[in-house]
Amino acid sequence: MKITVIGAGGIGRMHAAHLMSTPGLTHVELVGRDPDRLAHSAEAVRERAGAEAAAEVDLSTTTDLEGALEVTDGVVIATPGRAHPGLVVEAVRRGLPAFVEKPLALTADDYLRLLREVESAGADERVMVGFHRRHSQEHRTLKGLLDAERAGTLRSVHAVNADRRIASPEALGESGGLWLDLMMHDFDAVPWLVSERVERVYAAGGALEDRAHAEHGQIDTAHAVLHFGSGLVATLVGIRGNASGQDVRTVVHGSRATYSVGETEGLAVSHIDQEGGIHSPGTVYEGYQERFEPAFVREMQEFVELVTGQGRNASPPSSGLHAFEIALAAQRSAETGQPENVEPLR
Repeated sequence: MKITVIGAGGIGRMHAAHLMSTPGLTHVELVGRDPDRLAHSAEAVRERAGAEAAAEVDLSTTTDLEGALEVTDGVVIATPGRAHPGLVVEAVRRGLPAFVEKPLALTADDYLRLLREVESAGADERVMVGFHRRHSQEHRTLKGLLDAERAGTLRSVHAVNADRRIASPEALGESGGLWLDLMMHDFDAVPWLVSERVERVYAAGGALEDRAHAEHGQIDTAHAVLHFGSGLVATLVGIRGNASGQDVRTVVHGSRATYSVGETEGLAVSHIDQEGGIHSPGTVYEGYQERFEPAFVREMQEFVELVTGQGRNASPPSSGLHAFEIALAAQRSAETGQPENVEPLR
């Protein structure tokens, strides 16, 4: 089996390395524009995958996208967000299963146009969107507990997504900015966890640390308050450039139990004890790839299962539409300074 990875940046290299360690694959091909960069990326992929995987799975590179799509069993799209719709449509028209990083599109028109194309081809279950929380065992366990009503009546949800690295503001612009990029993970995960749609959003943000973000009209810090029809309220925080380390966690308070994910080893928080003593964190996660390594590995395994026709799609494009609707409402709220209703796009 051959899988083609389009995009040789950091996340493309990560997916390629995980694919090389996935049972059933014989060939992974990296597609990019710059031959020199592709050669460097291929070496990084081999190093990350390990000698055993590199010896068993062929890794090739090419700048010929058209040729790569002619002979492949599936496509992983890891390019900047603006290129996602066109590449997904190309894969669907060729009858190829596709994995695409979020955001699926940057505008409502593009998202709806893409959905129509995918659904008219009967391919919704053959396109997997990169919401890796849905592939994370910790989040799946939490959802199972909430679905079984083990927490009782849900009273509060609080989610933090603080990325250690400060992103390039130019790159953020290509992926839709903080609301469509970083915050999109919790816009998807929280409604999925609680099995309820968001009705109203209040959002605010700013460039509080990195001046370059402000100069490019981007923000590095975001807050969103999600109001659900049941009365449940979720508070979300998104930060780029969290110097203490990667900090991604969710806490759910219920009438019978409180559950959390992410508050384990590697938590990038200094604790203060009852005597006022300050305890610095030990080893912390360097970035999102390290924090969610098991989820990213499982994501590629489940995509390969989807390619073989044996797996279930945990995140088809139709299931991610509500997260996009929330992100658009958050953008409007941040601009107006007022709560905004989450308007269904269809």
